[in-house]
This record gives sequence, C-alpha cells and structure tokens, in this order.
Amino acid sequence: MIPRKIHIIWVGDESKRPENCIQTWRDLHPDWEVKIWGNIELKEYGWYNARHMKEMAPRELNGVADMMRWEILYNEGGLVVDADSACVRPLDNHLLEHEAFACWENELVRPGLIAAGYVATSAGCEFIGQIIMDIHHETSVVTDMAWKTVGPLRLTEAYKKYAYTPLSILPSHYFIPEHFGGTKYTGNGPIYARQYWGSTRRIYDTLHQAKIAEEKRHDEITIDC
Repeated sequence: MIPRKIHIIWVGDESKRPENCIQTWRDLHPDWEVKIWGNIELKEYGWYNARHMKEMAPRELNGVADMMRWEILYNEGGLVVDADSACVRPLDNHLLEHEAFACWENELVRPGLIAAGYVATSAGCEFIGQIIMDIHHETSVVTDMAWKTVGPLRLTEAYKKYAYTPLSILPSHYFIPEHFGGTKYTGNGPIYARQYWGSTRRIYDTLHQAKIAEEKRHDEITIDC
C-alpha cells in the first residue's frame, strides 16, 4: 500500500511559500505525515540528479521540483502534491490500495497527458526509478521546457514506453477540477484538491497572501489573489 505521507516541495523564495495552501493538507490529514521539502533539502539531501537540478535551477524551479519529486517518491513513497494546491477533502483510504496513482491533466484540453503534480507510489517503485535513471542519462534537461523534459510529458512518455500497467490514472477532477485554460469540472464526482497554477498564471508573488475560504455548499475552496 501507498504510505500515509504527503510531500510538498517549495524551492526558491521561502518568504513566498504558500503556507495557506499547505495548511489545508495538514488540516484534512491530521494522522498523516506531511513533509515540506525546501532549499535546505535541495542543497543537502544528496540527489542522484543533482547535476541536472543545478543546471535547471536558474531557468525553471518547477523543473527542479519535478526532479526532486521523483527521487522523493522512490526513496520514501507517499503522495507528492503541488505546493500551489489546496486540499478540500481528505483522501479516501481506497486510494492507498493502488500500487501507484496519478491523474490526467485534463481529458478535454490535453487528452492523454498525465499530470505530474499528484503522483503517489510506495517506496522503491521500479517505474519511478526508471524515470530517475532516464533523466540521469540525459546530456542536458534544459534543451526544452521543464514540463517536457522532466515533468508531465516525461511521466507520460515513460508510462507508454515501459507499459507500467499498475499505475492507476484517476480522472483529472480528483485534483485538478479547473484547468488553467478555463475548462471546469461541473459533475458530482469527488474533488480532493484544487490546483491554482502558480507558475502558469504567475501568481506565486501573491498566492501566499491569498485568503482561502471553504465554501459550505460542497467541497470547494475559493481563492482571492
């Protein structure tokens, strides 16, 4: 089973770390271990792909976080969630019975692309280990945008290449009910989190100051930046 651990990565300006979002994961999972990975861990952890992280850092910190994500999952297991997300519903236990799970980014806007922001595995997952090795063997990972070289596209292509059938790909609305393009889920299925697209929408300068308020109508969170 996937261990009851939630990992959140924030590297860069720690004064802008979105504690308001992070706290929602703590509040709704009081009996889980919630670990924050930041600049100290980036410097001291001993990452297998440290060379690529160093090269990526001046360009896209989200790409550094993606590479950290894979090694955290392989070494510790659990669920890694994006820092710019707010939890609106505790994760159901049945999700942990999967060997591994992720979710689609959006079935309509980007069909076939697996999101990298919500991936869960047990420690030592061979599939995640293969992603780490594939990145390691690259001459450089800054030849294109990070979402392609180390993020969602890397995950999606590895899933196809290695035919990792134990990976359960959940509907996008579980964690990303609203895509940055504006497409919004309006069904009655479970929503566990909301993604605010901090990098894409360039709102990280204000996200940590935003008021996040729970709506009583159903499991939703609204945010005012």
